[in-house]
Amino acid sequence: DDTIASLKTKQAKAKKLPPKPKKPAGAKNKPKKTARSKKMEAKKKLCEQYDLPNIPCGRWGVAKTFTRQDLLKGMLWTVFSKYIRTRDKDKPCISCGLIVEAKQAGHYLPVGGNNLNLCFFESNVNGECPTCNADFNGWHLVPMRKNMVKRYGEQLVDELDKQAGAMTTVKWEESGFVNKIKDYLNRG
Repeated sequence: DDTIASLKTKQAKAKKLPPKPKKPAGAKNKPKKTARSKKMEAKKKLCEQYDLPNIPCGRWGVAKTFTRQDLLKGMLWTVFSKYIRTRDKDKPCISCGLIVEAKQAGHYLPVGGNNLNLCFFESNVNGECPTCNADFNGWHLVPMRKNMVKRYGEQLVDELDKQAGAMTTVKWEESGFVNKIKDYLNRG
């Protein structure tokens, strides 16, 4: 009980902070910009600058910190993956052969890092069922390769295989992203 009483005494003696100054009448609080609102504002400026529709920015450009190229890359991924899913909607999953309605755009060669050419190379990206596309152990790649050879031919798949592991860093200019976005928008 003595310790509680002494704490209460200390609290009573503690200096209180001075009250915050009052704002003049009629002054409004300016809301702080959130990371999301900053991103949306930057994306709006990009869309206006390049005469683009308001395209959702998936996969890239979702972090708190982003660049204009991150936003354009995210917008390109949205239209590119939609194109791939539409292109392959009547085809079976490139890996397991199942016919599924809700396909995803799955990569044969991984595109981690900055390998933008492989990321947006149409033959490297095919309609996959969500189960195969979520396989990060790689078991689906053997049947995927076999089915890609049937679809594209041995020569193209061999060329892709040569690029595996050769993580070529490619820097695209904004105009490169914009041109590809417009191309995939025009394809439907």
